[in-house]
Amino acid sequence: MPEPIDYDRLATALEELLACVPTGGIDASGLATRRAKKLVAEIRQAIQRLRELAHAIDPVRQPPTMLDPYQPEVLGRLIGETMQEQPRHALASLHDFYGSGVYALYYRGQHAAYTPIGGKNTPIYAGKADPPTPLAATPEDQGPRLSIRLREHAKSIRAATNLSIDDFDCRFLVVKSGLQKAAEDFLLNYFRPIWNQPICKGFGKHGDDPGTRSNTRSEWDTLHPGRAWASRAGNTPNPKTPDQIMAEIAAHFARTPPRE
Repeated sequence: MPEPIDYDRLATALEELLACVPTGGIDASGLATRRAKKLVAEIRQAIQRLRELAHAIDPVRQPPTMLDPYQPEVLGRLIGETMQEQPRHALASLHDFYGSGVYALYYRGQHAAYTPIGGKNTPIYAGKADPPTPLAATPEDQGPRLSIRLREHAKSIRAATNLSIDDFDCRFLVVKSGLQKAAEDFLLNYFRPIWNQPICKGFGKHGDDPGTRSNTRSEWDTLHPGRAWASRAGNTPNPKTPDQIMAEIAAHFARTPPRE
């Protein structure tokens, strides 16, 4: 049972509390750091509890939701859905263009691991390309970051012995600097692209030099061999076999059916 509230006592306590709070400037120079941190934590806890109480006793109810278009989740969905409305381009023949932002790769080939996404709008991979500086205001200022990133991915796909670049399309959207991460988060959470999942990670890597650090061959490079640097001496083979990785991919699609 909820604990009954003595509202008269509460009103008196609030009056006493407010009387202790100065209305002008506050001089905290004599307050020890440890004591200040403790007071800040207690004040924030009290504010949260009082806010919850105010909501509970307010005769005018709070709305079930309030749209804030500046929330990262809202902006991410807006940008992600706008990107999905863009035309597909063949990854093999993409031209250079200015701008940073978000993108998605789509597979329409015959590899057995990806049969569930064939002919669907679920990407096999999604990502972002950051501008050289957060202050980049125009696509020219951002530089050709998206096209460079897509070209790097095309190079990886061409190197794979069991993939064809002709089976890949892409969508992309140039966005205002600083918004690309929110859009990428939306795409990853909404589609769960298989090459972004831990069970088939490694596609976005650009080189594993065993002379610089110890590396284990990624799941992606195990399933799609061909990138020369991934097989250099010193790079440890992945403990999983291609068949094991394909079984985990099949389980992923069973748990998370591709979206149309």
